Amino acid sequence: MKKILTYFSIVLALAFGAVTVAPNVALAEDGGCGNSSAFFSLRPWYYGLTETINGKCEVKKPDGNGLPKFVWSIVLNILYDVMTMVGYIAIVMIAWGGYLYMFSRGMPDRAERGKKTLIAAIAGLAIAMLASVIMNTVVSILTNTSS
Repeated sequence: MKKILTYFSIVLALAFGAVTVAPNVALAEDGGCGNSSAFFSLRPWYYGLTETINGKCEVKKPDGNGLPKFVWSIVLNILYDVMTMVGYIAIVMIAWGGYLYMFSRGMPDRAERGKKTLIAAIAGLAIAMLASVIMNTVVSILTNTSS
């Protein structure tokens, strides 16, 4: 029962921490179409592809030469969300690895398991951050803008 209560309190603390830390982003590109309504800073798949027509928010139809940019925008929006979730998962795994390491109670196998979890989570976070930088660079090049 004590393990369940400890696990539940850790999950609850992480959830409250994530909600507190998650930014409420106001995007300049919103245009009143709801692009800024983000959950845990996740973008909708149509981010940057909407326009207001007759008071209604609609996804822009790509013109003849704009189809590749339209498709890449959708792909990059989805990849952005995937990388954001990988970052969140890595942070949770860092907390979990720290918990395992701190509460190993002097048992070398548990301490080693905690260390391995921490190292893998930090490596995953570094890879996610690097992938995010590469992805933002690709978006910058494809849209010919600087961020």
